[in-house]
Amino acid sequence: MNNDAQLSITQLNESLQQKAVEDFAKFYIPLFDVNNLELMSNYDVANYMTDINEHLTYGRYLTKQQRLADSVSFSFADYIGLISNLDQKYFESGNPAVAWNEWYATHFLQIANS
Repeated sequence: MNNDAQLSITQLNESLQQKAVEDFAKFYIPLFDVNNLELMSNYDVANYMTDINEHLTYGRYLTKQQRLADSVSFSFADYIGLISNLDQKYFESGNPAVAWNEWYATHFLQIANS
């Protein structure tokens, strides 16, 4: 993780939180679709994931863009809660310290090697 990134998602302003949640949802939804969210469930986030996942299930027949926009809009607070409980920091620009795919791969290796 880059040491210049010290902010949690809750410390970002509203527009940067929106960007951060949209970027995370683009990462999260494909994992949901292939039932591959076990890694995140190692954190204390089950209540947020349950709400997000339930709404994603209802929107499964929307287009990819509609589903993304709908999920971010409806589950915004749950995404903020989920992200804030993962060990991810942000730059003042709203970009994560570590790309979400890299974050996932690193944490998956840590679990696999433990």
